[in-house]
Amino acid sequence: MCRMDTLKRHLPFSGQEGLQELKKIAIRFEEKNYTAATNQSDYLHKISVKMLGMETKSQNTIPTANANTPLGPGGSGGTTA
Repeated sequence: MCRMDTLKRHLPFSGQEGLQELKKIAIRFEEKNYTAATNQSDYLHKISVKMLGMETKSQNTIPTANANTPLGPGGSGGTTA
């Protein structure tokens, strides 16, 4: 279920219908990698690389909540007192 946990963290689904959609995505992901793999080791490698890529991509995402905050006099965002 580890792949499902990773998908839950990265895809905005909730509730029972969302869980069913995540399962469908996980099944397609597994089938695609199984079909493309030449052996069990290749299959596990392909899945590992893709899962690691998802984790890395999400960790490198920079929040943009303060992107529209104008710079203050010192070059920092926000206001000065």
